[in-house]
Amino acid sequence: MCEKTEKKQYKIVVVSDSHHETSRLERLLPIINSADYFVFCGDGAADVMWLRGRITVPIACVKGNNDFWIKEQLTDVATVAFGHARALIVHGHRHGVRHGLALLMETAMLKDYKLVFFGHTHHYTDVEYNGVHFINPGALCEGSYAIVTGDGDSFTVENHFIS
Repeated sequence: MCEKTEKKQYKIVVVSDSHHETSRLERLLPIINSADYFVFCGDGAADVMWLRGRITVPIACVKGNNDFWIKEQLTDVATVAFGHARALIVHGHRHGVRHGLALLMETAMLKDYKLVFFGHTHHYTDVEYNGVHFINPGALCEGSYAIVTGDGDSFTVENHFIS
């Protein structure tokens, strides 16, 4: 008799553009630590490094255009796999996201990414094009963040706010 195996359910907290708003990030700690993963899309990477000892889940953190001075060994690009879905994490300034998602789409299609997390614009985005799910949590400095849930094949996104 074959038993059906259940897929792992993922909960991912996605934040970007905290811009030294450490009090909001600190208030998010219980939500972050209740997740399976924390993704930070740049512009405030030092804020994450300041709290990293209190974050109990795996962290994927990239540099943004305002993180040029950070001394931590961070890159502009990170990748993570959630089940069958490979995720690309960038800030977006090097991909021209203020002018659209064309360059990010090209990168995602070339490397077979199913999820793309980005920031920079300060605008919440949850769109899917050609099988690629683009997610921008908005700017934490304005109170916006996202919670992404899924089973490794499909994902849903909820925009949340914290004062």
